[in-house]
Amino acid sequence: MIKNLSKKKKALYIRRAVFILSILLIALIQNTAHLLPSIFGSHPFLLIPLVICLGMFETSLVAALMGALAGALWDVTVAAGDGYNALVLMLFATATSLLISYLMRNNISTALLLGGAAIVLYCILHWFIFVVCSGAQGGFITLFIFYLPSAIYTFVFLPIFYIVLRALLRKIKE
Repeated sequence: MIKNLSKKKKALYIRRAVFILSILLIALIQNTAHLLPSIFGSHPFLLIPLVICLGMFETSLVAALMGALAGALWDVTVAAGDGYNALVLMLFATATSLLISYLMRNNISTALLLGGAAIVLYCILHWFIFVVCSGAQGGFITLFIFYLPSAIYTFVFLPIFYIVLRALLRKIKE
């Protein structure tokens, strides 16, 4: 059966396998305690920039599925595994894919713009829903001592993911 596949189909299967493996690897790195250093108490949310970058290179349906997979892997490891991350990452990946397909160009500056917006939006939504709405003490200060530093820490990984994924895709295309 594999011999009957065209070169284009093989490249597509390899590309999607690379995307799934990258989601699994980054989820493992993100969700393993003390694997990445904590900087001033902040931790990177590595799956957000990865999902944004994957969404830039895929169709909206595949991007949605990849985002849901990444979010589900994240939800498995959090205390309140309520599907929040799966929903949000699916929406981020789909929106990114649609914006790249119809309005924007696929380049590093667009990745930085979309990724930065997604990271900040995720942090503010998470803070509002899980800290402010739950009535936690010191909720406002949490935004400044954890969520915004975590957003900056996460943003650092965005160009790395974009450049690595783009290089891998060019290698697969050859």
